[in-house]
Amino acid sequence: MKKIVAAGVMAGAMMFSPVIGQAAMGDETLRQGTWDSDVYELQAKLKALGYFDYKATTGYYGSVTKDAVTKFQRAKGIKVDGIAGPQTFSALKNSSFQKRSLTVEATAYTADCEGCSGTTANGTNLKEIPYAKVIAVDPDVIPLNSVVYVEGYGYAVAGDTGGGINGNEIDVYKKDHDDAVNYGRRTVQITVIN
Repeated sequence: MKKIVAAGVMAGAMMFSPVIGQAAMGDETLRQGTWDSDVYELQAKLKALGYFDYKATTGYYGSVTKDAVTKFQRAKGIKVDGIAGPQTFSALKNSSFQKRSLTVEATAYTADCEGCSGTTANGTNLKEIPYAKVIAVDPDVIPLNSVVYVEGYGYAVAGDTGGGINGNEIDVYKKDHDDAVNYGRRTVQITVIN
Protein backbone atom coordinates (compact mmCIF):
# COMPACT_ATOMS: atom_id res chain seq x y z
CA MET A 1 0.00 0.00 0.00
CA LYS A 2 1.15 3.52 -0.61
CA LYS A 3 1.09 5.84 2.37
CA ILE A 4 0.12 9.31 1.26
CA VAL A 5 1.27 11.46 4.20
CA ALA A 6 3.25 10.75 7.33
CA ALA A 7 1.25 10.54 10.54
CA GLY A 8 1.90 12.20 13.90
CA VAL A 9 0.79 11.21 17.40
CA MET A 10 -2.13 12.64 19.34
CA ALA A 11 -3.46 11.01 22.52
CA GLY A 12 -6.74 11.51 24.33
CA ALA A 13 -10.10 9.97 25.05
CA MET A 14 -13.72 10.82 24.39
CA MET A 15 -17.04 9.03 24.72
CA PHE A 16 -18.48 8.49 21.26
CA SER A 17 -21.53 6.56 20.11
CA PRO A 18 -21.25 5.08 16.61
CA VAL A 19 -24.22 4.60 14.32
CA ILE A 20 -24.63 1.96 11.66
CA GLY A 21 -25.58 3.88 8.54
CA GLN A 22 -28.62 4.15 6.29
CA ALA A 23 -29.55 0.49 6.33
CA ALA A 24 -29.97 0.70 10.11
CA MET A 25 -32.59 3.33 9.61
CA GLY A 26 -34.71 0.76 7.77
CA ASP A 27 -34.01 2.32 4.38
CA GLU A 28 -32.76 -0.95 2.93
CA THR A 29 -33.19 -4.67 3.49
CA LEU A 30 -30.00 -6.64 2.95
CA ARG A 31 -30.06 -10.24 1.81
CA GLN A 32 -27.89 -12.90 0.26
CA GLY A 33 -26.43 -11.77 -3.07
CA THR A 34 -26.14 -8.07 -2.11
CA TRP A 35 -22.68 -6.55 -2.51
CA ASP A 36 -22.24 -2.98 -1.23
CA SER A 37 -20.93 -0.79 1.58
CA ASP A 38 -24.04 -1.30 3.76
CA VAL A 39 -23.22 -5.03 3.88
CA TYR A 40 -19.68 -4.11 4.86
CA GLU A 41 -21.02 -2.10 7.83
CA LEU A 42 -23.39 -4.93 8.78
CA GLN A 43 -20.50 -7.40 8.78
CA ALA A 44 -18.39 -5.05 10.92
CA LYS A 45 -21.15 -4.71 13.51
CA LEU A 46 -21.75 -8.49 13.58
CA LYS A 47 -17.97 -9.04 13.83
CA ALA A 48 -17.77 -6.72 16.84
CA LEU A 49 -20.51 -8.78 18.51
CA GLY A 50 -18.78 -12.08 17.73
CA TYR A 51 -21.27 -13.41 15.16
CA PHE A 52 -19.30 -12.80 11.95
CA ASP A 53 -16.15 -14.87 12.29
CA TYR A 54 -14.76 -14.61 8.78
CA LYS A 55 -11.25 -13.12 8.77
CA ALA A 56 -12.10 -10.10 6.61
CA THR A 57 -15.28 -8.13 6.06
CA THR A 58 -16.00 -8.19 2.34
CA GLY A 59 -19.18 -6.25 1.65
CA TYR A 60 -20.66 -9.34 0.00
CA TYR A 61 -23.76 -10.88 1.61
CA GLY A 62 -22.94 -14.52 1.04
CA SER A 63 -23.54 -17.64 3.10
CA VAL A 64 -21.13 -16.58 5.86
CA THR A 65 -23.00 -13.31 6.36
CA LYS A 66 -26.38 -15.04 6.19
CA ASP A 67 -25.23 -17.53 8.86
CA ALA A 68 -24.01 -14.66 11.05
CA VAL A 69 -27.32 -12.80 10.70
CA THR A 70 -29.22 -16.01 11.45
CA LYS A 71 -27.18 -16.64 14.63
CA PHE A 72 -27.70 -13.04 15.73
CA GLN A 73 -31.46 -13.21 15.07
CA ARG A 74 -31.74 -16.47 17.01
CA ALA A 75 -29.77 -15.02 19.96
CA LYS A 76 -31.96 -11.88 20.05
CA GLY A 77 -35.25 -13.80 19.79
CA ILE A 78 -36.36 -12.08 16.60
CA LYS A 79 -37.62 -13.57 13.33
CA VAL A 80 -34.93 -15.94 12.02
CA ASP A 81 -34.73 -15.63 8.24
CA GLY A 82 -31.11 -14.64 7.53
CA ILE A 83 -32.28 -11.33 6.04
CA ALA A 84 -31.13 -8.07 7.62
CA GLY A 85 -34.15 -5.80 7.70
CA PRO A 86 -35.58 -3.22 10.13
CA GLN A 87 -36.04 -5.68 13.02
CA THR A 88 -32.46 -6.97 12.74
CA PHE A 89 -31.03 -3.45 12.46
CA SER A 90 -33.05 -2.33 15.48
CA ALA A 91 -31.63 -5.24 17.50
CA LEU A 92 -28.10 -4.35 16.32
CA LYS A 93 -28.60 -0.71 17.31
CA ASN A 94 -29.66 -1.77 20.81
CA SER A 95 -26.79 -4.25 21.31
CA SER A 96 -24.08 -3.59 23.88
CA PHE A 97 -20.47 -3.37 22.82
CA GLN A 98 -17.22 -3.00 24.69
CA LYS A 99 -15.92 0.35 23.51
CA ARG A 100 -12.72 2.27 23.90
CA SER A 101 -12.48 5.77 22.50
CA LEU A 102 -9.29 7.49 21.38
CA THR A 103 -8.19 10.64 19.67
CA VAL A 104 -5.82 9.74 16.83
CA GLU A 105 -3.90 11.39 14.06
CA ALA A 106 -5.30 10.09 10.76
CA THR A 107 -3.84 10.03 7.27
CA ALA A 108 -4.89 8.11 4.17
CA TYR A 109 -3.38 5.52 1.87
CA THR A 110 -4.31 3.76 -1.34
CA ALA A 111 -3.64 0.45 -3.06
CA ASP A 112 -3.49 2.30 -6.38
CA CYS A 113 0.26 2.64 -6.72
CA GLU A 114 3.09 1.03 -8.62
CA GLY A 115 4.31 -2.06 -6.79
CA CYS A 116 1.39 -2.17 -4.36
CA SER A 117 -0.09 -5.64 -3.97
CA GLY A 118 -3.39 -4.32 -2.64
CA THR A 119 -3.51 -7.05 0.00
CA THR A 120 -3.70 -5.93 3.63
CA ALA A 121 -2.09 -7.55 6.67
CA ASN A 122 -5.31 -9.50 7.38
CA GLY A 123 -5.65 -10.68 3.77
CA THR A 124 -8.25 -8.23 2.43
CA ASN A 125 -7.63 -7.63 -1.27
CA LEU A 126 -8.38 -3.93 -1.71
CA LYS A 127 -8.19 -4.21 -5.49
CA GLU A 128 -11.04 -6.75 -5.48
CA ILE A 129 -13.08 -4.94 -2.81
CA PRO A 130 -12.68 -1.29 -3.82
CA TYR A 131 -15.21 0.11 -1.33
CA ALA A 132 -13.70 -1.72 1.66
CA LYS A 133 -13.45 0.27 4.87
CA VAL A 134 -10.04 -0.67 6.22
CA ILE A 135 -7.62 1.18 8.42
CA ALA A 136 -3.96 0.58 9.10
CA VAL A 137 -3.09 0.60 12.80
CA ASP A 138 -0.37 0.00 15.33
CA PRO A 139 -1.47 -3.43 16.62
CA ASP A 140 -0.03 -2.61 20.06
CA VAL A 141 -2.70 0.11 20.37
CA ILE A 142 -5.57 -1.28 18.26
CA PRO A 143 -5.61 -5.05 17.82
CA LEU A 144 -5.55 -6.28 14.22
CA ASN A 145 -9.05 -7.29 13.00
CA SER A 146 -10.81 -5.02 15.52
CA VAL A 147 -13.90 -3.19 14.39
CA VAL A 148 -13.38 0.56 14.65
CA TYR A 149 -15.73 3.49 14.12
CA VAL A 150 -13.79 6.42 12.63
CA GLU A 151 -15.30 9.90 12.76
CA GLY A 152 -16.00 11.05 9.19
CA TYR A 153 -15.14 7.62 7.70
CA GLY A 154 -17.58 5.18 9.34
CA TYR A 155 -17.12 1.60 10.43
CA ALA A 156 -13.86 0.00 9.42
CA VAL A 157 -11.81 -3.06 10.20
CA ALA A 158 -8.30 -2.64 11.58
CA GLY A 159 -7.02 -4.87 8.80
CA ASP A 160 -3.65 -3.40 7.96
CA THR A 161 -0.41 -2.26 9.55
CA GLY A 162 2.33 -0.01 8.34
CA GLY A 163 5.87 0.88 9.27
CA GLY A 164 4.91 4.54 9.66
CA ILE A 165 1.95 3.84 11.93
CA ASN A 166 2.97 4.10 15.59
CA GLY A 167 0.94 4.76 18.72
CA ASN A 168 -2.29 6.68 18.28
CA GLU A 169 -2.06 6.91 14.50
CA ILE A 170 -4.18 5.38 11.76
CA ASP A 171 -4.25 5.35 7.98
CA VAL A 172 -7.68 5.14 6.35
CA TYR A 173 -7.94 3.32 3.02
CA LYS A 174 -9.18 5.36 0.07
CA LYS A 175 -9.70 3.74 -3.32
CA ASP A 176 -8.90 6.88 -5.28
CA HIS A 177 -5.35 8.26 -5.06
CA ASP A 178 -6.57 11.90 -5.24
CA ASP A 179 -9.07 11.26 -2.41
CA ALA A 180 -6.23 9.85 -0.31
CA VAL A 181 -4.05 12.90 -0.99
CA ASN A 182 -6.94 15.29 -0.28
CA TYR A 183 -7.68 13.53 3.03
CA GLY A 184 -4.44 15.02 4.33
CA ARG A 185 -3.67 14.77 8.04
CA ARG A 186 -6.39 15.28 10.61
CA THR A 187 -7.17 14.61 14.24
CA VAL A 188 -10.24 12.35 14.59
CA GLN A 189 -12.13 10.50 17.26
CA ILE A 190 -12.32 6.73 16.91
CA THR A 191 -14.11 4.06 18.87
CA VAL A 192 -12.61 0.58 19.05
CA ILE A 193 -15.57 -1.78 19.33
CA ASN A 194 -14.71 -5.19 20.81
